[in-house]
Amino acid sequence: MGMEEKVGFRRALSASIVLGLYSGFMLFVAIAMAMGSEGLKLAAFLWGLTIVMCAFLLTPFLAVGRKRGVTETDEFVKSLRSGLESFNEGIGGWRALSHIRGEGMGASISLSNASNPLLIIEKALQISVESKLTFRFPKDNPNLRDMILPILVEKVGTSRIQRRTKSLTVVPEVIIDRSVVITRVMMLCPPLMVGGSVGFYSVSPGQPILIILGAVAGAILGFMIVTNQGR
Repeated sequence: MGMEEKVGFRRALSASIVLGLYSGFMLFVAIAMAMGSEGLKLAAFLWGLTIVMCAFLLTPFLAVGRKRGVTETDEFVKSLRSGLESFNEGIGGWRALSHIRGEGMGASISLSNASNPLLIIEKALQISVESKLTFRFPKDNPNLRDMILPILVEKVGTSRIQRRTKSLTVVPEVIIDRSVVITRVMMLCPPLMVGGSVGFYSVSPGQPILIILGAVAGAILGFMIVTNQGR
């Protein structure tokens, strides 16, 4: 049901230039703060060089990445209803047609009047792989949510569950590919590098090596944050 498409050269080039502008600006700020007005020409040159280098070096990597498409909500709701029809309990009971609705970029399932809510949830999770799925609990059974929560945690993990008073939402697993890592590194590392350079240099002004050490420390910190598996 989900669709994927290549990012493409034009989109990748545009993204690379934007990342170059952003990273180059951060470099410009760092040099200007460290060298003052004397370093403005160098800072401007390096800013432009950063844009060009990003365009040449990052575009090939970003272009071969894939953009994950969003599953059509109507199609997802239809497949969900079809897959859960076997749990229909007739008039006055739980029915796929009346208890499953499209909601935002996914669907919601009301568990009101359901005799087998656990089976419905298990089957729904098998069908819902790339779309958000919300389980809504009946007012007359407040303990059902507390009973279902640990089961969902065991099946999909805590990070994928959004908790509300009367509902639990399971969001799709975030797949981080090479292009996402590159983009996050380019967005997060430059400000950390600037902060590290300024912080290290302020300890002992007049020592250029501290600017480099601060930038390296900021880059390492940024990379650790981006690649942290607990994100």
